[in-house]
Amino acid sequence: MNQTVIAEEVIRQSITQPAVTNQVISTAITPAKTEISPQPGTFTYSASDLLAKRPLDLDVFCKNYPLNSRCTNQPVNTPVTKPEEVKPEPTKENSETSAKTSGWAITPEITTLGVGATVTKSITPNINAKVGVNGLGISRDIALSDVDYKVDLNLLNISTLADYHPWKNGGFRLTGGLVFQDNNIEGTAKPKNGVTININGVNYNTTTELTSVKAKVSFSNSVAPYIGIGWGNAVKPGKRWGFSTNLGVMFAGSPQVALTPEFAPTATPALKQEITNNIEAERKKAQDDLNWLNIYPVFSIGVSYQF
Repeated sequence: MNQTVIAEEVIRQSITQPAVTNQVISTAITPAKTEISPQPGTFTYSASDLLAKRPLDLDVFCKNYPLNSRCTNQPVNTPVTKPEEVKPEPTKENSETSAKTSGWAITPEITTLGVGATVTKSITPNINAKVGVNGLGISRDIALSDVDYKVDLNLLNISTLADYHPWKNGGFRLTGGLVFQDNNIEGTAKPKNGVTININGVNYNTTTELTSVKAKVSFSNSVAPYIGIGWGNAVKPGKRWGFSTNLGVMFAGSPQVALTPEFAPTATPALKQEITNNIEAERKKAQDDLNWLNIYPVFSIGVSYQF
């Protein structure tokens, strides 16, 4: 075959073969790149992994693919989960304790010294100071040494006391202090059947002899010592509401009884002297009957609120 024939054959093949462009060459060399996220527990060799010329970090690899055969002898590090801390739910007592209180409280109360209220201030965890005011005014009929009286009972007491709690969180307390008192009874003798008044066993006519007798009872100690016991701590930390009760005695002193007669216009001097003597005897008997009040019983009950 001569050179002319070979040249014609080469030219003919180049015309019939499709042209290979740069785009086709690039596509043939570079494979289509698709990202497939590896699934835990599987391992594949992608083209990028095969072409990457870098060492494999086996620890990181086995952490992501722990079931791969290459991780058989690799220790498995199981993450340690810290147990969740269980917080106790607040109880009623804890809720009360957490409440912010001022150490000041007021206690409305009913007592044998009258109706009133006491203000309490915490001084130390075991000692509280108190100031109270109580009063009452009522009218009623009473019999005193066989004589009937219509009287007015007047109570007025201002107390300055201190409570001592032997146990810090307990309600029991010992109480002592002073009571400034102005308690008295004032009244008028009532005639029997509207005609006579009996004085020391003797009946006197209210028209011609003795028209009336005025009576007043007071106590000798205007400043009276007080001692007692009680239950309840009005200023217990964290506590708003509380119950309070007290039982004690006030040393009011011996009762002082005064009887003042009012004579009829027709009463003679001798009759007045007789009535005066019987009035004095009657006064002594009435004072003896009331002598038990020199140690005056005090009982109170109330509900406290702490600010």
